[in-house]
Amino acid sequence: MTMNNIYSKLRSKNIKNYYILIFCKILSIVLVTSYAVMFLSPTVQNVFPKHGDSTKQAYLIFGIAIIGCALFTSYASSLFLKYKSKETGILLSLGTKKSHIKKVLFTELLLITFTSSVIGLVLSIPISYGIWKLFQFFIIDTREMVYHIGWFGMVFGIIFCLFVTLCNFTMAIRFINRTNLMDILNENKKSEIVKSIKSWFGTVGVIFIIIGMFLGYGIPILSIRVFNFLMPSIWNITYLLSIVGIYMVITFVVVHSKKGKSSKKYYKNIIPKSMMKFIGKQTVRNMCVLSLLICGALFASFYTPAVISSIFYSFYNNPYDYSFHYKITENQVTKDEIYSLAEKHAVNITSYKEIQSISLIVNGVKANFENNGKITYDYIDKIGYSEFFSVSHFNRVSKQNVNLKSGEYMTIIGFESAENIHKRFDDLNIVTNPTNDVTKKMDYKKTITFQPFVKEGTTKYVISNKDYNKYLKDLSKENIENFVLFNVENPEKTYAFAKELKNEIIKRSSKKSAVNPYYDEYAKKIALEKGRNYYPYNYVVDLSTDNNSLFTNWKYYPSFGVLNRQDIMKNMSVFLLLFIYIAVICLTAIGIISYTRSVTIAINNKTLFESLKRLGANNKHIEKCIKVQLKKIFVVPTIVGSTVTYLFYFFIMYGNSGNVTPSEYLGLKIDFGIIILISIFMYLIYKLSFRKVKKIVEI
Repeated sequence: MTMNNIYSKLRSKNIKNYYILIFCKILSIVLVTSYAVMFLSPTVQNVFPKHGDSTKQAYLIFGIAIIGCALFTSYASSLFLKYKSKETGILLSLGTKKSHIKKVLFTELLLITFTSSVIGLVLSIPISYGIWKLFQFFIIDTREMVYHIGWFGMVFGIIFCLFVTLCNFTMAIRFINRTNLMDILNENKKSEIVKSIKSWFGTVGVIFIIIGMFLGYGIPILSIRVFNFLMPSIWNITYLLSIVGIYMVITFVVVHSKKGKSSKKYYKNIIPKSMMKFIGKQTVRNMCVLSLLICGALFASFYTPAVISSIFYSFYNNPYDYSFHYKITENQVTKDEIYSLAEKHAVNITSYKEIQSISLIVNGVKANFENNGKITYDYIDKIGYSEFFSVSHFNRVSKQNVNLKSGEYMTIIGFESAENIHKRFDDLNIVTNPTNDVTKKMDYKKTITFQPFVKEGTTKYVISNKDYNKYLKDLSKENIENFVLFNVENPEKTYAFAKELKNEIIKRSSKKSAVNPYYDEYAKKIALEKGRNYYPYNYVVDLSTDNNSLFTNWKYYPSFGVLNRQDIMKNMSVFLLLFIYIAVICLTAIGIISYTRSVTIAINNKTLFESLKRLGANNKHIEKCIKVQLKKIFVVPTIVGSTVTYLFYFFIMYGNSGNVTPSEYLGLKIDFGIIILISIFMYLIYKLSFRKVKKIVEI
């Protein structure tokens, strides 16, 4: 019999190990590449704001998923080499040269890697298309959700294949270059015992987790707000302290044990705990990877509820069902036309209000980020336009009792408004009349909440009737806007009316009003006078009734509650798709790694379980030994990953505004529900793994 025949027999006997490695490699490559193809497609990139927080978060979570898939593939490769150790040791003991075994092993790995990479890369396109279409079918289908292939994503996939291949061959070289024959022969029986640790080890780990999150997220915020200094990117390395803390906590749970007050319980679980210690390093590594992947899955899952709950809270607590505004120079729909349209759709308008605002030039603060990290602020006397309401007009629509003297103002805020380095509620102190260039000093009194007047872009204020009438007397019509606010009976049943009214508003709007919320006519004028381009991106929007992006991109987009709830889902659809898919990637890796680890424990300890049976242990006791080990593998990473991610998200919400708003509390409740769902998923994998382990150990 030739060596080729021997290798062929060995492959056929252990073909399952080859199939597992191929499957894991293909799965990892498909998950990473299909996501990259979708994320880098024109459809998605047009939705994500460049350099925005959502874009950064998407890249962060994608990075976590890549690391998770790489670790997942490396783990599969280590298992493959572990199973190969016995046959490799036997061949070496029979006199086979290492060079020959190395050649055969590398040929096998090269063939497996090449085949898996080609299959994974080819499958990623139809799988990404299929996932996209399923998402459209079950969740939402809009004009913006057209599937386009992001071919540059294939480059990510190829790089990932090369990286995984490099890792696999590095592991193979280390494996084959061992000189001790017995080490290779007994590789699958090798124990990796973790030395005993002190009782304070776990407490210090928890402290490290909290300190790492505070240093990584809290210090940069404090640095900006207190010292006007932007921490360098290298500071993000402080997050590693949290990872060290996770490692310490998991090591403590796996390894630490003492009699304590209940010596009976200690001796009852001494066998399974001792078994965990013998494979401590392997178990800790796997549990750390699982914790990291759970963090990634939850971090991706938490994003959408946090955003949607904030928007929905504002809508549901809005005192007006319908509101819109426009410059009085526009030939817009009138009160009579609105009532006529309402009558056509059998809609009963219960209250109707119209008020005006004036646009005045205000001073402002511009933040400058210097190369050394220092943040400086330029106070500009004339920075742009803002909207001003008179006290009487504001009280009439808001049903509040505001009193202001001449020279005083209030800043109008929403439920979710918060100060940041670019905007503070008391920044305004000089107002300029755009007609005669007369300036007036203003004193900040306080903020006042009124959601219908809050929108990204221009800040709105309330001033005294005396100041308002004085400015209004000299202003041109271009600086006056009309605000329409009304309520209806059964607003949820007025969709047809809302849609037709919205379409009519869009049709009647002139090209001059087709601008995004951040467009400022005065700022544009100053930029052109200084020979600079106004805005690095196009501020003109496409005023079309079919353009769903108007919801976030148009300055004068109407706020109709019954439509807004649907517009949110339309505009959040791409975000939902990407973040849900990242969660699926992480959960897939979690399921396979935890299941494989459970099976590995059963195989490695099968002989020990048989010995326990001979010593008189019944099946119930063996089951208990198995459960103690499996529960730690599943429960500890779930608790650690969930707690760390939930705590970190709480820090983010608190850090955004200095407190947790009602909508953020709602988001945290939804996030807790997601944690429960993840826990149920882990429980199902546990039950499946437990059933397989029982079958392996024959109980």
